[in-house]
Amino acid sequence: MTETTHDAMVPRADRGLWSEYRAPGTDLERQLAELWRDRLRVEPIGIDDDFFELGGHSLAAAELLVDIAAATGVEVAARTLFLEPTVAELAAAIEAAGR
Repeated sequence: MTETTHDAMVPRADRGLWSEYRAPGTDLERQLAELWRDRLRVEPIGIDDDFFELGGHSLAAAELLVDIAAATGVEVAARTLFLEPTVAELAAAIEAAGR
């Protein structure tokens, strides 16, 4: 199947992000970065990248939360994503909730 222009990945550099790329270091960070990449069609996703700076919006956030629950078995409140919008922050919140 051929990618359409809508489905093509966008390099993170084209988003004008404030953060330097830092690769995911834990399994959960890698899993979250992959979910963000698939949902936002941006790559690569670093652990300091902000979901909303990458082009995320409320509908994409709701869809991402469903993806996270399906992939990890953990339900994350929308409020958590809005307050912890980076991969690193969200991973830490998920890990803290699991304790």
